[in-house]
Amino acid sequence: MQRTYPFAIRKRMTRLGEAVARHIADDSCPIISNYDLFRIVWHIYSDRRIKYLRDARPTKEAFSRLRSLLQEENIIFRDADFYLFWRISGKSDVPADEAACIADKFCYISHISAMQRYGLTDRRPRELFITRPTLGEYKRLLQEKFVTDYGDAIGDSSIYIEPPRPVHYPQTVRGRPLSVLSTVCHGDWRPVRGTFAKVGTIGQTFLDMLEAPDRCGGMAHVLTVWQEHALTYVEEIIASVDQAPKPIHKVRAGHILEERLGVNDTRVVSWKKHVMRGGSRVLDPQRPFTDTYSEEWMISLNAD
Repeated sequence: MQRTYPFAIRKRMTRLGEAVARHIADDSCPIISNYDLFRIVWHIYSDRRIKYLRDARPTKEAFSRLRSLLQEENIIFRDADFYLFWRISGKSDVPADEAACIADKFCYISHISAMQRYGLTDRRPRELFITRPTLGEYKRLLQEKFVTDYGDAIGDSSIYIEPPRPVHYPQTVRGRPLSVLSTVCHGDWRPVRGTFAKVGTIGQTFLDMLEAPDRCGGMAHVLTVWQEHALTYVEEIIASVDQAPKPIHKVRAGHILEERLGVNDTRVVSWKKHVMRGGSRVLDPQRPFTDTYSEEWMISLNAD
């Protein structure tokens, strides 16, 4: 049976343009970057699927002409929120969380937005909370992907390759305000089934509460969430805290699990090697030091 497409293939379309148009129509994703659009063109050239292509590789000029033609034929049009991204005609738009995760391959839904998804909180802030790597790590990941995609061709100055670029977030996506955190604590995430979204794992979400409680409704709310749900996910929490890059995460988690929730686990006890006598560590990083103190974990219990 002949496949139908949400656009008309007009006579003025080149064979290359038609092949690209059919490819992006067959893909389920409604948004595509310049980089990924070029990847499609690159593979068409590499596979020699179309006869009589003028060059062995796509040139910058050929790619620019193709993109203009796809625009003129209303097959793609500029995304309203993300620079250098395109919406694909005939495909339904997606909500803010999915649009952000499509545009940024290295971000994930985090903090109170992730807590909502896991049913850990009944709070419904309007902002969408996103976590991504620091700029240096982000550029390293982009370069790693670039090398994986193009290999030795990158070093050939006679070959044009559309470079990958960091995503620049607007203040709002699909009308929803964003709160984006770039951090070295960028951690584990998983895809959300049936969507284009990515969310921090349940263990990562509990870890994020300790790193940035202000992004999770405040430390008082975080402690309530741990009190109500941490025992259900204690294995995931311990695994994530074990891998956490900062000792303070282990101290905060150890105090909550052992002294507040009564968890007796050798892995939690092992975190006590990170305590610092005479230090000024606090349970709530947004509040000042107080004299209420945990002698076991050497941490000021400065939370409400």
